[in-house]
Amino acid sequence: MAKTLEEKIKLIRSPKRLTAQQVISQLVTNFFEVHGDRQLGDDPAVSAGIGLFHARPVTVLGINRGTNIQQRREVNGGAVRVTGYRKALRVVEAAEKFNRPVISLLNMPGADASVFSEEHGQSEAIADLILKMGQLTVPNVTLFLGEGHSGGALAFSNVNQILMLENALFSVASPEAVQAILKNRNQTQDASKFMPMTAQQLEKIGLVDNIILETPANALIERIDVALSKALGQLRDLDAAQLKKQRLTKFEKLIEFNKNEQ
Repeated sequence: MAKTLEEKIKLIRSPKRLTAQQVISQLVTNFFEVHGDRQLGDDPAVSAGIGLFHARPVTVLGINRGTNIQQRREVNGGAVRVTGYRKALRVVEAAEKFNRPVISLLNMPGADASVFSEEHGQSEAIADLILKMGQLTVPNVTLFLGEGHSGGALAFSNVNQILMLENALFSVASPEAVQAILKNRNQTQDASKFMPMTAQQLEKIGLVDNIILETPANALIERIDVALSKALGQLRDLDAAQLKKQRLTKFEKLIEFNKNEQ
């Protein structure tokens, strides 16, 4: 039976949800984490580093959301700060220099909305990462383990292939934000009916390339391993120009979809 948006949100925000750190520890060997943005400091919400995926050097970006109150305080609930985006940009630039594919593992509410981040160029940092991810001369793949909203999530998702767990969400705004807008318009329907945000909806419009089933849970890591391997394998033989064009074409299709819907 298909789950409602409310049921998906409950699953996604469970403290038992599979984390980026669990995926990294089980699938990436010899992982070496990089800290700091070389300007303001570090952001523990982002694990960024290099390692081996099936003996192939890769760069990995993983969002830390925390599984208990203390951890969530330390990582700002997964809301990436300006330092996190700049740290990510730093390792992505190195990935391109050394010809390493980039894998992003996301479960985040969106970008940090603090005064600190805004005063230190949060919007510019997000825009810089979006631009760089789109122009990369190496393959990049994003896997949504949970939710990802706003430009904060898009910064990690301007990629060749997007993978999502079956209950994951990706949207310009959180379900609560969309629902608040609908409430102001005297609408009470499911937010996803007005804005595609579920993995299944996004697959239909061509944004998502592969949906990974979450059950049985004891084989989830294995299915993620297969999906990531397949995605990188499909991109292996594309040259720099082809990788850039493939990303552009992927997102241009959404423009045509929106035009047809209006």
